[in-house]
Amino acid sequence: MLTAPPSNSSTAIPRVVFPLACCLLLMLDSTPSDAQNEWENPEEGWLREVLPSADSFSVKQGNPPVFFAYQTDSANNNSQLIGYVFTTPDLPPEEVGFSGPIDMLAGMNLQGQITGVKVLHYLESYKHVRGDFIDDSNFANQFIGKSLEDEFRVSRDIDGMSRATITSWAMSRGLHNAAKRVALSYLPGTAYALEATNKSAALQTLRAQSWEDYSYNGFVKGLAVPIEGEANLQFDIAYMGHYRLGELLIGDKDYSNADRTASGLIEDGHMLLIGLRGNTPRLQQLRFGAMQNGILYPNQEDRVVFAGTAKDGKIAGQAQFAVALFIDAAIDISQAFTVLYDTGERRGEFTNFVGIEYELPPDILTLIGNQSLQKNSDVNRNMVFVVLLSLSLILLILNWPRIRAVTNQKKKP
Repeated sequence: MLTAPPSNSSTAIPRVVFPLACCLLLMLDSTPSDAQNEWENPEEGWLREVLPSADSFSVKQGNPPVFFAYQTDSANNNSQLIGYVFTTPDLPPEEVGFSGPIDMLAGMNLQGQITGVKVLHYLESYKHVRGDFIDDSNFANQFIGKSLEDEFRVSRDIDGMSRATITSWAMSRGLHNAAKRVALSYLPGTAYALEATNKSAALQTLRAQSWEDYSYNGFVKGLAVPIEGEANLQFDIAYMGHYRLGELLIGDKDYSNADRTASGLIEDGHMLLIGLRGNTPRLQQLRFGAMQNGILYPNQEDRVVFAGTAKDGKIAGQAQFAVALFIDAAIDISQAFTVLYDTGERRGEFTNFVGIEYELPPDILTLIGNQSLQKNSDVNRNMVFVVLLSLSLILLILNWPRIRAVTNQKKKP
């Protein structure tokens, strides 16, 4: 695993994880093949393949462009709209795989559920060795039945393709983003569209605010870490566990790269943005931690990923570098918690530390919606259940001799 190399300037990039990159040459014809343009006019059979319950389709139309899918009612011979078919190149920006974008055709019903996905064209440098590995893996079939309220996240609700994490991630995120755009335009009554409409006001408010506004209302919190005999290490901390927040804070490209890296390394957790200033070479990821209700959650290996050089988004000009820190999923982000940095002699022991209390502002809670908070509630309920079950077992063991004695007494004539 590579780490970010030091800069030629006086400030070095902190040692954090980012994706292994390599350059592979593609042996391609100089002119595009017909396959590259199949998304413009897909065959009708392909439309039926991704929305099997339809028996007729319109021409591509609307904004964004889609195929309207109809089903004939045999009773009165009328056609009823049952969904939409769309191609991802019609809904830019496309997510880029290992070597380029992946053109997909997808169907979606009126409830906002994916009915089918077909990969039309993709160029991956190792496709020449592995063949058509996307279709062979049946990866696309996992999306059938997925609702827009699902995450479409590799290693969470989607199983990635072996040795093709970047491709898996690009397909999942690209399909999800395209389907959401179609739903917002054509399915205004779905739960996803209604929730997205409510969130848009909060997002517009955040877009209109500056980094200084974020600091004033508590969305961004600052933390200074003293380094003995050296300059301080400075942090700016903000919640970034929603793609809209990530794109707003650090820009589309840096957030996309950080999220993609994390999807192959980290199973769960809440993403925090850490903007770095000052003595950045002294950053050590195992010194991070969090605390809530008196419970310490130390950071673990590979839960900090590189998130760019702070040149895009609201963070531009406010930090030298950015990283994404994934704090423990057991933390309830609807309640206040404390972000810690261990300053003790031995990292990770937290005998000495500095910290800053962080609480998500109301507009951020509105934007991320109930899905993340529901997951936290589920985690907390599961923890309570485990604790109660454990206590019951302990009481049973402690009282077992008495229970046995009473049982034996009742058996005596």
